[in-house]
Amino acid sequence: MFKRLFGFGVGALATLTAACDGAPMTQQVYYKEHGVLSSLQYAASEGPLLVRVFGNPFVTGQDFLDKLVASEMEKTITYIRGVHLTTDPAAARRPEYRVLMVLGAHRAQDGEALCRGEEPKLDLSADPIRTVAVFCRKDERLSEVTGSIAAAAAPDTERFRNWIGQIGRDLLVPG
Repeated sequence: MFKRLFGFGVGALATLTAACDGAPMTQQVYYKEHGVLSSLQYAASEGPLLVRVFGNPFVTGQDFLDKLVASEMEKTITYIRGVHLTTDPAAARRPEYRVLMVLGAHRAQDGEALCRGEEPKLDLSADPIRTVAVFCRKDERLSEVTGSIAAAAAPDTERFRNWIGQIGRDLLVPG
């Protein structure tokens, strides 16, 4: 019992320390054990899975940011052959399956609300930058990840790309 409490305390302290210095962090908030893998396979069986990015707290173009997020997430899906992600809604064969990511998310941003089609809540001036990412089937949340990274971490840095990759793993890769 003591080991468990001690381990939890050390983990919480490490999380708080990392959050204070803006180190990239992710946390899997929800993962529907028997829904993510089969939904991802089905959604990507006839074409790419749709990825939509809301918010841009950087000085880079939205199109560049969108494609970078889709590319880095796609690299994490190595357990299913031929899965591709797209930011083009017209290219997605099954757009009711989608990944939604809010970069610069407000603390009150709810992943389930995103799946239901509610407008994202943004706080683009926060440091560290918060994110909420969800994998949705219609208006149902299949998985959700939250995270944060220092505002100084530009999208073209390895640190940012690795962080997006970790979000993709937490969101789409079965544990």
